[in-house]
Amino acid sequence: MKVKPIGCLAMIDEGELDWKIVAISLDDPRAPLVNDVDDVDKHFPGTLTAIRDWFRDYKIPDGKPANKFGLGNKAANKDYALKVIAETNESWAKLVKRSIPSGELSLV
Repeated sequence: MKVKPIGCLAMIDEGELDWKIVAISLDDPRAPLVNDVDDVDKHFPGTLTAIRDWFRDYKIPDGKPANKFGLGNKAANKDYALKVIAETNESWAKLVKRSIPSGELSLV
């Protein structure tokens, strides 16, 4: 599926940062209207809150605590998300090429 990244959430899952990229399908008829995280509430009211609430609470039924979020519990904008994507892709590429010392990243 081709998507357009429009923001990200900095979820803290069991003490570790777990980025969540917010995107819209390029096939969505409203995709041309949604270019940054601020556009989401204009065209999809309540969606960012619903996404954050779901990621916060989805492990509670398993007896785990609610997840927390960095960045003041707010979604970061598209530019921030694109930097996160670039940085995590770079880390993934190093992992796959095994160009980093063992122990810094894991294939498991």
